[in-house]
Amino acid sequence: MRTVEIRYLGNGNSLDTARRARLAAELAAAMPRHEVDHYLRAKPAILAESDHIAVAEARGACVGLMAANRLSADGLDFTYIETLLVGERLHGSGVALGLVASLFAGVVRELDDFPDLVAMKTYTPKAYLLMRRFALGGDIVFYPSLDGPVDAGIPARLARALSPGCEFRAGTGVVHGGGGRISSRFWRDAPLSGDTAVDGFFAREVGERDRLLCVVHAPTPAAKGALMAALRISQPIRTD
Repeated sequence: MRTVEIRYLGNGNSLDTARRARLAAELAAAMPRHEVDHYLRAKPAILAESDHIAVAEARGACVGLMAANRLSADGLDFTYIETLLVGERLHGSGVALGLVASLFAGVVRELDDFPDLVAMKTYTPKAYLLMRRFALGGDIVFYPSLDGPVDAGIPARLARALSPGCEFRAGTGVVHGGGGRISSRFWRDAPLSGDTAVDGFFAREVGERDRLLCVVHAPTPAAKGALMAALRISQPIRTD
C-alpha cells in the first residue's frame, strides 16, 4: 500500500486559488468513479471557506479530503462535517478515520475541548458506519440508531437549520431533499458498506435526493474525553 500522510490544513481561507484547484484535480483523479469535479464545483465553499480542512496525500497528491464548519443555530453550537472523501483504492484502509482524527484535533485546539455536537448528512452507508463508531456508550448519544428509538429533539433542530424547508423524519433520521444540488449520480456505483442491515436501511429509506442526518452528542466532560481518547487526541490541560 502507498504511504499516506494525513495533514491538517486549517481553514479554507488560508488556501490560495491555485492550491484549491490542485487539491480538487488530484482528488478527482483518485476518485474516477465519483463525480468529484461536479461536486466541488457545486459546493465551492468546501475548499474556499471551511473552518477546518484535513487532507490525505500519497506521493504528494491529494487522495482524501475532509472539511467541517463551526455553526450556530436555534441555540445550538455544533461542528458540521461538510464532506469526507477518500480515493477509491483506499476505501477500508483507515484513511477516513485518520482524516477524522486529524480534523477533530484541529477542532479541539480551537475550542480547547471536544464539541458538544457533531453533525453530518450522508447518502452512504459507509459514512454512517464511520459515525456510528463513536457510539461508545456512557453519556454519548448517537443518532439515528437502527436498533431502537433515540430522542430526536436535537437532531430535528439541526435538520431545520441545515436543510430549511425539507421534511425531516425523526423516526429514521432521513432529511427528504437534503442532498440539495447533489444527487446520487455523484456515485457511479451503489455506495454499499457490506453491512446487510445498514445497506438495506439505506436502500429502503434514503432516496436519490435524500440524506441521513447523523449526530454525535457529547454533553459531559466524560463523553468528550471518551471521544478524544478514541481518536487519540490529547486532552486539553485544565488549569481551573
